[in-house]
Amino acid sequence: METVAKPDALLDRSGQGVAVVDIEALVAQHGALLLALAHTFTRNWAEAEDLFQSTVEIALRNADQLREPAAAKAWLVRIESREAFRLKRRFRRFVSLELHVEELRHEVEMGASVDRRRAVAALPPRTRAALLLHHYCGFSVDETAAALNVSPNTVKTQLRKGLARIREEVR
Repeated sequence: METVAKPDALLDRSGQGVAVVDIEALVAQHGALLLALAHTFTRNWAEAEDLFQSTVEIALRNADQLREPAAAKAWLVRIESREAFRLKRRFRRFVSLELHVEELRHEVEMGASVDRRRAVAALPPRTRAALLLHHYCGFSVDETAAALNVSPNTVKTQLRKGLARIREEVR
């Protein structure tokens, strides 16, 4: 006789039941944040969409690893952050001129905001990610630390140094 799995449970590798995570609902709830965050990492909408899609694919494959549904947002951001840094390391040797062309096109219109964007873009990737998650996405220090898989003290240091460097660059 064939056994049928309940729709609200799947079997993990050990044969134990695990709750099914509704990735579609999570993407609907946090998709805009993930896409905006992907754009801040890549500074290119096409690459941001690819990163977002990779994040959703990884989340689907690893849905059984989400232990606490309340932590879904941080879990998705952590997946996206890791994927962004992995792709950056992988494609380090390629240079994109699109960002520079875009900056030149809007430089006259943007004025001081271009200076701020350049200052943020010049930050080390992990410092930039901490600043964007905390100040632009509204994450707490603890949520930012969880998303980046570092300690809260590391996030505080990155925020302090990043803001100081931006202030120095914008002057």
